[in-house]
Amino acid sequence: MPVLVFSVIAHEYAHGYAALKQGDDTALMLGRLTWNPVKHIDPFMTVLLPLVLSLVGAPILAGAKPVPVDSRKYKKFKQGDIIVSLAGVFANLLVGIGCALLILIVGVIGRNLPSLHPSLGIFQAMMIRGVQLNAVLIAFNLIPIPPLDGSHVMK
Repeated sequence: MPVLVFSVIAHEYAHGYAALKQGDDTALMLGRLTWNPVKHIDPFMTVLLPLVLSLVGAPILAGAKPVPVDSRKYKKFKQGDIIVSLAGVFANLLVGIGCALLILIVGVIGRNLPSLHPSLGIFQAMMIRGVQLNAVLIAFNLIPIPPLDGSHVMK
């Protein structure tokens, strides 16, 4: 769960930051350009949906409250829309790569410090899940169906 929460927050933060760089300060002005998880919690997508899916034994899917953007403020509309849409996907790619690197680093540490092996094994399992979750988030967000990021890129 911690990796999932971090991944969806990174995704939304990236949208807001990219929008800011494209000329839209909406997310910044509304206090949404933050790493504070409380600002990104959506009652349905962040809490209820993953809870219900876990109770029925389905794959857990979750999301954060979308960061508001005003594409009319972009310096170049089409280019800005694509950059902002792909920023979240790129953030998930970076988080996935970071998780993969941590798997390797923790493995080396675990081999050299056997007393930490059980704890590091749990951490490695979390990072493996992080790679998997971010791969799923990337694939899901690239589906060209509104309001997903892929629909903006296809448009």
